[in-house]
Amino acid sequence: MRRHGFVGKNMEPMEVYANIKKFLSQEGFTLGPEDIREGFWDLHARKSSLERIALGKVRDVDVVVAGTKGKFEVQLHAGVWGRDLAIPAVEGIATFGVATAADLHSAHQFEERMWEKIVHGIDPSLKICSLDGLLFKTDQELSEHAKLHEQQTLAGQANAMNSMAMMGMVGMMGMGMWGMGMMGPGLWI
Repeated sequence: MRRHGFVGKNMEPMEVYANIKKFLSQEGFTLGPEDIREGFWDLHARKSSLERIALGKVRDVDVVVAGTKGKFEVQLHAGVWGRDLAIPAVEGIATFGVATAADLHSAHQFEERMWEKIVHGIDPSLKICSLDGLLFKTDQELSEHAKLHEQQTLAGQANAMNSMAMMGMVGMMGMGMWGMGMMGPGLWI
C-alpha cells in the first residue's frame, strides 16, 4: 500500500482522482463501485481473466483520495485479490509458492508504476523510494533514506545469523545432554 499527504499543491483532489480513473481505464481495469462524497473519492477497480489468475498478475486496485485543494491524501493498494491474502496463500501452497511470489512481485511492480504516475502528476519534482514508496524533495534525502534500508537489511541478516547460531547451540546442547543420559524420552513434549 502506498499513502501520502500532499500539502501546498495547487491541485484539486477531484482532478487527481479523475487522472487515476483515466489511468486505470487505459490499463484495461473495470472500474467498480465508487464512493464519492464531499472531499472524499474511493474507487475499486479490477481485472480478471483465467490468464491473470494463472500468471499471477494484478487483479485489484483500491484508490482513495481525500481532502481539499492544497491539502489532500492519496492511498493506493494494488493486489492479486484485494486485501484478502488467504487466496494467494492457498494458491502458493498448491503451486509450491511460485504463484504467490509471482503475484506479489507483479502487484508490487504495478503499484510502484502507478504510484509514480500519481505522484509525478501532482509534483514531478518529488523523488520516490522504490522500496516503500515514501516521497522526498531532494536526491540527497532519498539517498539518506536508502542508506537506512541498507542498514536495516544488514541488521536483519545479522539477527537471522545470530538466531540460527543460537538454535544450533541449543540443539547441540540438547543432543549432548541426551547422549550423556541426562534427558530421557519422557522429557520431550
